[in-house]
Amino acid sequence: MPGWTAAFAIASITFLGALLAGLLPRCLSPGKRLSRFVSGVAAGILLASALGLVLPEGFAIVFDASYPPLVLPIGLISGLAVLGGFLFMLGLESGGMGHEPTEEQHSLYPLALGLGIHELTDGLALGASLAAGSLILTLPILAAVLAHRIPVAFSLGVFLWRPEEKSSHPLRALVVFSLATPLGLLITFLLLQRLSHLWVGLWLLFSGGTFLYVAAVDVLGRVRRQQTGIGLFLQVGLGVALLSAFLILIQALGFRDELH
Repeated sequence: MPGWTAAFAIASITFLGALLAGLLPRCLSPGKRLSRFVSGVAAGILLASALGLVLPEGFAIVFDASYPPLVLPIGLISGLAVLGGFLFMLGLESGGMGHEPTEEQHSLYPLALGLGIHELTDGLALGASLAAGSLILTLPILAAVLAHRIPVAFSLGVFLWRPEEKSSHPLRALVVFSLATPLGLLITFLLLQRLSHLWVGLWLLFSGGTFLYVAAVDVLGRVRRQQTGIGLFLQVGLGVALLSAFLILIQALGFRDELH
């Protein structure tokens, strides 16, 4: 079952990436300038992934699978799927499940669980791309997820390992957070294996809406509050260029779309 082999391999990469990033603050404390730079690049990678990969692929799958015609116009259904993903993320944040730990948060497990639910949506895009059987789509999405997930895990680690934090179980809270994306990936992949290609496309569009929110509202919005000007534009542009170069590279190496 090559599809499941790839699913477990990618789930392991996302888990270990978040876990290691969360452990780094125990021995390393980068400056704010580096953190802003990484966040700006991550925003570019996420934007390029959402607008250049996930959404176009989702639209293509939905339109190819929408015959015979559905009751509602397929364009309307597709747009609602994207909007649903965007509003879902807005609802999570409105309910207090934000993107980063804050100074006002003191309880480790609610914090890790809230961030984990937020990160669970990354697994939706990975699971849907795997269900679509597209390796060329999955690998850039994995790069975008790691670019988003590693800085968040590092920020959580800074909170968990701070000297004033008296909890004896910071590692357990970090593991709870790190499991979110792998679980989202595996559950999504399992469910979509039993559904038609149309639902795979709609799920990709929904996850594209979540990516768009995270990139444009969460990451980019936070960075813009800290810096503006040509520097921010260049950081986002660098992220777009990196993902584009990665996509060109995997195509040049001869990867094809089949995973199953």
